[in-house]
Amino acid sequence: MQECLGFYAWQGNWERLFGASFPQTTDQAGVAPLLSRVPVVWFSFDEAGNMTTQNAYANRPKGWEKMVDACRGRGIAVDMTVAYLDGPKLEKILADDSITDRIIAGIEREVALFDGVNIDLEGLGSKSVHQADSRTLVRYNFNRFLNKLRDRLQRLNKRLYVCVHPLNGWFLGYDYREIARLSDGLVVMAYHYGPTPEPYEPVEQSVTLALASGVPQEKLILGILTLKPYEIPETLAEKVGIAQKHRIGGIALWKISFLNEDFQAVLRRLLQIK
Repeated sequence: MQECLGFYAWQGNWERLFGASFPQTTDQAGVAPLLSRVPVVWFSFDEAGNMTTQNAYANRPKGWEKMVDACRGRGIAVDMTVAYLDGPKLEKILADDSITDRIIAGIEREVALFDGVNIDLEGLGSKSVHQADSRTLVRYNFNRFLNKLRDRLQRLNKRLYVCVHPLNGWFLGYDYREIARLSDGLVVMAYHYGPTPEPYEPVEQSVTLALASGVPQEKLILGILTLKPYEIPETLAEKVGIAQKHRIGGIALWKISFLNEDFQAVLRRLLQIK
C-alpha cells in the first residue's frame, strides 16, 4: 500500500500522533511513523459558501502551525480537510455556482500552507429521498464542483482526495468513476454497517464494488473507523487485510485520537513498521 492516512480531528490527536503532550514531540512513540498523510479537519463553510475554521464539522485548534511543522519535519504530508455533513443543505449548495465558486475561492486562500485538499462532503443522494433521475443531478453537481476545484489545485501543484460513502450504503450521490478521474485518491468510508465490530463481508464488498465501478486500484483508499466497538484489534487486522488483498492504494484511519496502543501494534505489524 502506498498511502496510510490518519485524520486529525477535534481533541486528543497530538499525543497519539507525536507521543508527547503538546507542544512536545518524541521519536520513540506515537503513530507518526505509520502515516503518509494527515488530513486535518479544520475547515468547513456556511450555507453561503464562506469558509470557516469553527463550526459543527470543523475545529482548528490553537497552535495548529506547530502540528503542520512537526509533520513536515517527519516527511508527512498535511492536507486541509473541508467538511460538511448535512446532505440536503449540501445538495442545494452544490447546485448554486455562485456558492461553490465562493467555496473554491476560500480553499484557494487557505491551501498554500498545505500539501493538498481532502473533500469530505457527506450525505449526498440519500435512498430515502432520491430516485435515479434526481440522484443523477446530485452526482453531476458534485462532479462539476470537483472539476473546478481540481483545475485550481493543479495550477497550485496541490493534491486532491475525496471521501465518499460506500456503494453498498445509503447515500449514492457519488460518481465513483468520475471522482477517481478527478482526484488523486478516493476514500471509501466503509463503516456503520452494523452490527459491531464492523462485519467483514460488506466492507470487502465496498472495495470490490468500487473497483468494478472503474476506480483504479492505486487510487482506492479504504476508510476504517478505528474506534471500539466498531473495530477491535482483531477486526482492524482483517480490514487492513482487505486493502492488502485487493492491492489498493491504501487505508484511511478515522481518527488519530482513536488509535490506542492495541490498534497501533496491529498497524505496525501489518504495515511492517517498527
